[in-house]
Order: sequence, then C-alpha cells, then structure tokens
Amino acid sequence: MSETQNSQSITVSLGAFSFVTALSGASVTLALPRMARAFDVSAALSTQVVQVGLITTVVFLVMFGHAGDVFSKNAVYRAGGWVFIIGSLLTGIAPNFIGVLVGRFVQAVGSAMVMANAMGIINEHFADKERAKALAYNSMFISVGSISGPAVGGLITSILSWRWIFLLNVPVAIAIMFWAEGAFPRPRLTWADIREQARRVNWLGQLIFSVGVVLMFSSG
Repeated sequence: MSETQNSQSITVSLGAFSFVTALSGASVTLALPRMARAFDVSAALSTQVVQVGLITTVVFLVMFGHAGDVFSKNAVYRAGGWVFIIGSLLTGIAPNFIGVLVGRFVQAVGSAMVMANAMGIINEHFADKERAKALAYNSMFISVGSISGPAVGGLITSILSWRWIFLLNVPVAIAIMFWAEGAFPRPRLTWADIREQARRVNWLGQLIFSVGVVLMFSSG
C-alpha cells in the first residue's frame, strides 16, 4: 500500500467509526418513547438511556486520552472499537431496562476510547500539510453523524425496532475495524510494558475529575 493510499485508509477508517459513534449517540432520543413502553418505565426514567451515555463518555474521555498518551493511541483506539461493538450488542439484545443501561454504559466507554484517540492518531500519522485536512474530514464525519442521527433513529424505529438502532452498529463497526487493521500498524505491547506504563497514569486526578463530572450532572 502506497503512502497516499495508507493516509486515505486512515482517514476513512477513523472518520467512518467517528460517524458511527456520533450517529449512535444522536439516534437514541427518538427511540425513547418506544423503549419506555417496551419496558414499562416512565418517560422521565427512559431519559437515563441518554444520560448514562453522555455522562460515561465525558467521564472516560480524559482518562482514555491520557491512557493513549501513556500506552498507545492505536491500542486504546482498537480496544475501544471492540468495546463499542460489545456495548451495542448488549444494548440491542437487553432483556430489561437495566440491561439497556448496562449496554449503554459499555457502549459509551468504547465511544470515549475511540473519540479520545482518533485526533491523536491523525496527529501522529499525518505531516503538517495534510493534518488539517484529515482533522477536517474527521470533524465532518462527526457532524454528519450527529445531525443525521435523529432522522436515522426515527426511520429505523418506525420500520424495524428500537433495538436495531444498536444492532446495526455491530456489522458496520466490525467491518470498519477490519478495515482499520490494514490502515495503521498493530501496537506491540507486552504485559510487562502495560504494568510499567500503568504506573505513569494519573489515577487520582482521573478519580477527582470523574467525581466532579458526576456531581455536576447530578446537581442539574
């Protein structure tokens, strides 16, 4: 693969996954009434599906950005992609409302891992001349996903079921992950490397930040 083709593959794979995560987050809102009826919960309680995703993403975004700097951005990004897939599957097949919240939590953790390191991967793999263009493309994918999310979510819910908002993420995200395998190199980390570098993570700072975010949302 030439350098130009590899750069295009990185841009497309990162942008496509950013699109999927943004689309998934924005498409849930219109499905809340049907989810509330399906699990016999109040409309107010059903909004926790959105809140759990939002709070979890914000809480873990900083931590996984720091983890990408300490360990490897590629490693955290790849792991996040598979965590997002697992979370989407768990949410889509959830037997009850608690299962939906657990699935959304897992999905949001994966989203945070992906979002926190996508820009960093672009910074590492692109020279100054092409970096701005790649960052702009990635931002465009995120914007399109966020804007089209409600319409896509409403369409899927009306034609199929609210579960397919999450289940459709699975094959699409898996395809993108396999595409990413050839786009940028697989990190080589041993358990000894992980243990050594884990000591460099500011766990106390992350804990304080996480508690602050949770308290902020709770007070609102």
